[in-house]
Amino acid sequence: MKNINKETTQIFEKRNIYKDDDSGKVFLISLIAPFVMALLFSLIASQIAKGQEVAIEAITETIGYYVAFSICTFLLLVSIVLFYNKSRKISFSALNINFKMKWHTYCLMIGIGIISLLGIQYFIGAFDNLLKLIGYPLINNISLLNPTSWGKYFLALFALALLPAIGEELVFRGVIFHGLRTRFNDISAVLLSALMFALMHQSLQQLLYPFILGCIMGWVVLRTGSLVSSIIIHFVNNFLVVTFTFVENMTGFSLAIANVWWFYLIAILLLFVSFAIYFIIDRFYFRHESKVKYERTSEKTSVFVYISLAVGILLFVLATIIAVV
Repeated sequence: MKNINKETTQIFEKRNIYKDDDSGKVFLISLIAPFVMALLFSLIASQIAKGQEVAIEAITETIGYYVAFSICTFLLLVSIVLFYNKSRKISFSALNINFKMKWHTYCLMIGIGIISLLGIQYFIGAFDNLLKLIGYPLINNISLLNPTSWGKYFLALFALALLPAIGEELVFRGVIFHGLRTRFNDISAVLLSALMFALMHQSLQQLLYPFILGCIMGWVVLRTGSLVSSIIIHFVNNFLVVTFTFVENMTGFSLAIANVWWFYLIAILLLFVSFAIYFIIDRFYFRHESKVKYERTSEKTSVFVYISLAVGILLFVLATIIAVV
């Protein structure tokens, strides 16, 4: 009888909603933990390189190293969410992983994922051209897993599309976005969580697109009430990047456009069309807001929100300086 009462008490102690304090803490942990892990990977690679009497790049610039790093990053992000929930006695349902969406909503999420890449990539290309103009060194993030064969293609899909889509969404739209909604209005929560998502990439080159994509994914989670929707969009986006690279390697076909004046006109036009489509979807398909309602707290914003943002900005600035220098 005592055991039953104890278990019942534990169940009632659990909360099924995140708060802004949780958002700040999880974002801070998600910034520091991967940074520490990257240092450990670097130290291990350095020792292996020293033992084999080769340059450290001979270790760090291999597919095996990158895949291992991707898997460990995924496991780290998932562990952060699971252990944080357990330590704070938060129900897993707080993540709102709801598969009970209509079939046409699933199809729509795939469509939004496609639009989010095809409609915005040229605008991001224009931003990259601007960075190149001011002397910022651009990096091809898919280079280490450049899919030149079917084996590398599926490996790249696993490491660059599937794992980040699940791990990053659990943290940013699962914990952080939902937590911010209990303190800020929905628009502010979408923008702030997208900013945190962009800062997490710690690269000037990867600042604009993750922010835009973060806003889109926050919007669909808000409207569908399900984290599954943003996972789909995130996966489709990364899937297309890997697939287009693979097609270009195998056939030579590319969607790239020469850096001429009308390229920027197309970039702006497609961006405008994309957001017009989002508006139409929001206006005519998502006629209702998310079924999950969040009451605003009267408390002050958690200090951890400010601290985590400050750390994120600091790491971003340091990464930018290192990249330029």
